[in-house]
Amino acid sequence: MAPKRRQRLTKADLLKFEKALLAEKQRIIRQVNFTSEVMETPQTTGDLSQHRTHIADQGTENYQREMASRLKSLECEALRAIDAALARITDGTYGICAVCGGPIPKERLEVVPQAQLCMKCLRKGQSTERVK
Repeated sequence: MAPKRRQRLTKADLLKFEKALLAEKQRIIRQVNFTSEVMETPQTTGDLSQHRTHIADQGTENYQREMASRLKSLECEALRAIDAALARITDGTYGICAVCGGPIPKERLEVVPQAQLCMKCLRKGQSTERVK
């Protein structure tokens, strides 16, 4: 079996992807801060001074709290993926599929700069970008 052809990303490519990852990281951090503020409002922290007694209002608040919690979880997961991609840039493995070792096309990295799988491996059954 022939060795996988490795894609060569230029220093300019890596710098472009690093900038994109850092910008996305900052955007997500701002979103995390906003989500945290939403979760800490009196309605979601159990402050009864503004407590509504209608059960529909309580249901709406519970739903909003659950959605904010899920959103915060997704945001944290995205931050971990970005940090992992930045680490791959540093250690020289950025743009290389974590499963097959083949190149991840630049076009894919431009859309999902934190990608760690090529499309072939993603389609083979990796339902998420997480690789252990």
